[in-house]
Amino acid sequence: MALNPFFLQGSKGEQSLLQDLTNEQIRMHGIEFIYMPRVLVKDSSVMREITSSKFDRAFPIEGYISSFEGFDSNYNLLTKFGVRSTAEMKIIISIDRYENGIAPLLWKFPSAALGPTGRATDQTRPFEGDLMYFPLRDIIFEIKYVNDIEHFYQLQDRYTYELTCEPFEYSDEVIDSGLSEIDDDFDDEGYNVTMILGDAGARATASATLVNNGVYKVDILNGGTGYTATPTVKIDPPEGGGITASAVAITSTTGTRNFKSLRVESVRITNPGAGYTTIPNVQFLTEDGKGSGAVGLVGVGTTGVINSVTVNFKGQGYYEAPLITVSEPGLPGGVTGILTAKYNTTTNQIDEIEIINAGFGYTATPTITVAAASSIGSGTFSYGEIITGESTLTTAFVTKWDTTTNTLLARNLSGDFGVGEQITNVGYGTAVYTLDSIEYSDDDAFETGDEIQTLSTTSILDFTEKNPFGEV
Repeated sequence: MALNPFFLQGSKGEQSLLQDLTNEQIRMHGIEFIYMPRVLVKDSSVMREITSSKFDRAFPIEGYISSFEGFDSNYNLLTKFGVRSTAEMKIIISIDRYENGIAPLLWKFPSAALGPTGRATDQTRPFEGDLMYFPLRDIIFEIKYVNDIEHFYQLQDRYTYELTCEPFEYSDEVIDSGLSEIDDDFDDEGYNVTMILGDAGARATASATLVNNGVYKVDILNGGTGYTATPTVKIDPPEGGGITASAVAITSTTGTRNFKSLRVESVRITNPGAGYTTIPNVQFLTEDGKGSGAVGLVGVGTTGVINSVTVNFKGQGYYEAPLITVSEPGLPGGVTGILTAKYNTTTNQIDEIEIINAGFGYTATPTITVAAASSIGSGTFSYGEIITGESTLTTAFVTKWDTTTNTLLARNLSGDFGVGEQITNVGYGTAVYTLDSIEYSDDDAFETGDEIQTLSTTSILDFTEKNPFGEV
């Protein structure tokens, strides 16, 4: 008989025993590595080439180094692509440890599991392209081949993976493992874009002038009904002479589904006038004669009425009407003015400030404060965040943020950012800035021949006419 009849040669108990012994040997004689699975962010639909990937998860796992070819010799070679490491390492890890210790965690984090271009459906084994961090030498290895039959079916089962690894050659992948000893080495590596950010908005400013004996408000006692158009507001002139006040009506829609009309909701003061010693009458006039019933009561302020508001600086970056506050009047019993802003949706600036209530009792020109634009440059960026350009919708991966100089480094761009657009980190925080300038750079010294051209003029190559192989 070929096999020993006193052993089952593949029972569950025998296989579990051998797996436990294997695990124990790796724990005793192995080294703790950091395993980082590759997540495919984007690939080519035609060639199926990976164009963008990231490593955003890290898992400790013990491994036994079975071979380390190249480490005992000169494994760094100078090639036309720069210095390249040819060292190779073979690492043996436990199948049981991976399947039960790491694979379930991959499913727990969607970004490291399935997706349109993410990990394969089979999470039970490591894949070529995944990384192994070797802490003792501070080297990241890339898995080139996964061999699951190194120890060929002992007791009719597999117990280990043999990972053939080579030093990782970085090519703009996103490294965000959460471990500073790994991530910090890649902050300035690869293709980076340097952006200088400024305030995304600028606060508008305004000032007021005062007048005595002016209209500061018109209270609506009855909004009326049946108006087909906004009625004209007519305020009687002052009895003793002066400047006639003017105002505009603000209407709202009322009525049934089949018949709708307008009613006066409020009145805004456009000019408080001057010289009023008594309360004038107010009328609501219509050109077509339709609508009636609107009644208003004029309020007259004897001292310090806000006459007009001038926008001194229109600001920038306003995407909604800001709150405007007015300082309190100096006289007891005075009324604080109420103002509202009108902003331009095209320029995102404050075009005009309207008087809702002109107030009275001011003994000095009040201070008018316009709230800051909602997009005033603020907040902070952190490594690993995704930023978005509001206009171009370009996205990028944040690698470094300098709060002192407002300099932002990013990579893995989905397009081109536009100068002047807002840069935000929606989903990560509330940082909002305007892109003042941008510089695309690649720290690959061999990307262009500038360095060779410079050195060649002195000591390497002869580009003069004397050299028949040179350039004219």
